[in-house]
Amino acid sequence: MNKIKKIVGFGDSWIYGDELLDPKLVEQDQEAHSCWSQNVDYRETNCFLGLLGQNYDVPVENFGIPGGSLQSAMWTFLWWLRHESNPEECLVLHGTTDNDRFSLFNPKHKHYSNDPIWNKFIHSAWIEYGSSVVPDHFRDVGKNLIAYSDCEDLRQYNYEQAVGLFDGKSARLNIPMLQFHIMPPITPIDVPTLLWPERNYCSWIVRHPEKELVTCPGGHPNEIGHQMISKQLIPEIDSVILT
Repeated sequence: MNKIKKIVGFGDSWIYGDELLDPKLVEQDQEAHSCWSQNVDYRETNCFLGLLGQNYDVPVENFGIPGGSLQSAMWTFLWWLRHESNPEECLVLHGTTDNDRFSLFNPKHKHYSNDPIWNKFIHSAWIEYGSSVVPDHFRDVGKNLIAYSDCEDLRQYNYEQAVGLFDGKSARLNIPMLQFHIMPPITPIDVPTLLWPERNYCSWIVRHPEKELVTCPGGHPNEIGHQMISKQLIPEIDSVILT
């Protein structure tokens, strides 16, 4: 058996485990948020990456970030490759996000005291939602890019570039890897590491007959939803690590 020593995940808020919030923390503060440092253990334990780590009894590195783009997933993956001594001993999971998102690289980025060292990004989702952490000059650049560059062709290029990069690095560096769509692409491509090109987890969860039982108020999967995703991925992971 090709025993993996770590599971590493890249993507957006679904990978991150957004909206998973420790009930004990809510009892203490009704304004508690899933991104709080006090909630890290609960969030990372109950998201599907954490559940997979428990299933295989290996540590997990979670590089998901709310509002993240395909670009930020690629950049973070490349950062990880620079700093990981034995990537071939890790299972890499990449969940593709909305292909209309983009990110700007800010080498001076510093939002919160607990920001990870690799997080140097400002995301278009933050700009569109009016996040207060986006500096004015980046907000202006981002709005202009949305107004003048966003189009279906660019979205498809972003998607193909990201999926192709992860797949190519997997093949070249012999990294066990699975990719899957969190959000639906415009036109899916078929590469060896991509599961179910015609399916995506967002639609699967949102269309669940008992949606309110598997999702949080903001539309992300709740603890039950993450359990569903992890259980669906386990047979696919088994096929990779047993090959």
